[in-house]
Amino acid sequence: MVQINILGGKNEIGGNKILVEHQGTRILLDFGMSFNQNSKYFSEFLQPRKCSALTDFFELGLLPDIKGIYRTDYLEHMGRPLEEREIDAVFLTHAHADHVQYIHFLRFDVPIFCTRETKIILQCLEETGSNTFSDYIKACEAFKFYRNTRGGLSRVTKKQEDFLHKRNFQLMEPEKRMKIGSLEIEMVPVDHSLPGSCGYIIYTNEGNLVYTGDIRFHGSNKQLSRKFVEKAKSANPKWLICEGTRIDQKEVDSEDRVKEEITRLISSSKGLAFVEHPIRDLDRVKSIFESAKTNGRDFVVPLKAAYLIEALGDSCPFCIEDVKILVPRKSWGLIYEEGYEQSLINQDYDPWERNFINRSNSITCKELHRNPLNYVVSMSLWEINQLVDIQPQNAIWIKSSCEPFCEEMELDEGRKQNWLDRFEIIKHSAHASGHASGQEIIKMINEIKPENVIPVHTEKPDLFKQAEAKIIIY
Repeated sequence: MVQINILGGKNEIGGNKILVEHQGTRILLDFGMSFNQNSKYFSEFLQPRKCSALTDFFELGLLPDIKGIYRTDYLEHMGRPLEEREIDAVFLTHAHADHVQYIHFLRFDVPIFCTRETKIILQCLEETGSNTFSDYIKACEAFKFYRNTRGGLSRVTKKQEDFLHKRNFQLMEPEKRMKIGSLEIEMVPVDHSLPGSCGYIIYTNEGNLVYTGDIRFHGSNKQLSRKFVEKAKSANPKWLICEGTRIDQKEVDSEDRVKEEITRLISSSKGLAFVEHPIRDLDRVKSIFESAKTNGRDFVVPLKAAYLIEALGDSCPFCIEDVKILVPRKSWGLIYEEGYEQSLINQDYDPWERNFINRSNSITCKELHRNPLNYVVSMSLWEINQLVDIQPQNAIWIKSSCEPFCEEMELDEGRKQNWLDRFEIIKHSAHASGHASGQEIIKMINEIKPENVIPVHTEKPDLFKQAEAKIIIY
């Protein structure tokens, strides 16, 4: 018998954690963070305690307290008995936090299946991020000690390679099924606001299961989602686990219209054009890049975006040499000073950032101030303090990201507006969602024709009843 347990993602947008069991085989589909549940208790400056291992997460309902899936070092620190592994594999649809954030807590010996792009993004997040719980690719045993050269105890760090574990990532390719116990799993690419996004078809002798992941039909790669629907239909699924972020919205978005609007706004700008966007959404990055080129301007990206573009290589629609890299002042701010050795300047930056400081296409805020009409700048709230160095005149700000959906985001939006008001920057909007509209979701379901539909990633599962299928609401 196939058992489907929605551990996260029911009656909420995100937080997907789906357990599928069949004849002793157990797999997880995604293992993400619930934004809603997390925001009930935590904020930017109030986070779960590392010292409690998994205790805070279990206590507050952020993670399901089930056996055989979690890191043994965390369980040991909590005083729990060691457990045998009771999960055969994890399959990730894409690298958004609400689908992957909590793989940090999974056992080191659990195989993780995903696309090449998903693994690269996770590696970039691990190497450039500051999140306490961001060991995705390589994980260091926590709460361990070793004997130092003096014979005493020292805490283990990532410098002790004997305590480092490289997670067992296995890359999925289209049209190739992976055999896991009694299940066969096929990865099928889809269009979403992140490269490497996919859905899965799970084949069993008791009926097939399709999981959409996050999906849309209006991006630059919309043909992938259409092929996914054809593939899913041919599988004659007994179950369809379907996302419904925008199940209540009729408007059909268009990335092409976003690109046209950004192009028009840049053309009308008499100064710098700042664009706020998700830096890992390469579909949007491509739209901005091409809009800048149409207007005879260079696209300027922050260091983290540069790192990702270079890491993705051929998976990115353009090369790192095709853009300008903005090197901000940090720490002592020596990047603007003359007469200092490079080694001293390097100390202002993290090791991964130093590779971008002296490239031929690297620029500073001084250049943006001198030649504003030459550039379109990728910018967000987290770099907005650079406006003090840029001192923009007649600038515009194009918001190409989602609207705030929680109190903390609304507060951030207010702070950002204060910066824009201070520098008399006019704000515009040009955005398209990473998710299909309600009518597109219903049309997809009716075309695939599953026996049963299980809504996830939605706050309004009842609206799925419009579809011509049996709806199972957990």
